[in-house]
Amino acid sequence: MRIAVVGDTHARIEKIKAELQRVKPDLMIFTGDFYADAVRLSHHLGIKFRGVKGNCDSTPAGDEEQYLDIESYHFYIIHGHQYGVKNGLQSLYYRGEEKQADVVLFGHTHVPFCEKINKIWFLNPAVPHVPVRAANPVTG
Repeated sequence: MRIAVVGDTHARIEKIKAELQRVKPDLMIFTGDFYADAVRLSHHLGIKFRGVKGNCDSTPAGDEEQYLDIESYHFYIIHGHQYGVKNGLQSLYYRGEEKQADVVLFGHTHVPFCEKINKIWFLNPAVPHVPVRAANPVTG
């Protein structure tokens, strides 16, 4: 199964729409902020999606968090503002442990992140409309 993780689109979906058309995932998981974008992408591209609302979503549609089992992996999906992810992942880590997650998918920071902490993978897809720059190893 091919899964695309997307979040923090903030009504800028053209680049991610083109990439999703190219990759053709079986499922899109949305980590929040502009939940309506996920609905629109899912509809226009014919992709199933699961996702959560973020702190910039005022719509009553969508959940604050979701737990999803895919091919024997336990995914916990949250935007992240609820656990202060801009200040670190400790609270989110404990929530992931509580949910017995293998993978925690979150957004909010707009910074890409993919790291295994103890037995849990943490992944933040960042902002799809802003190019990722590699940090300078000397200046950061």
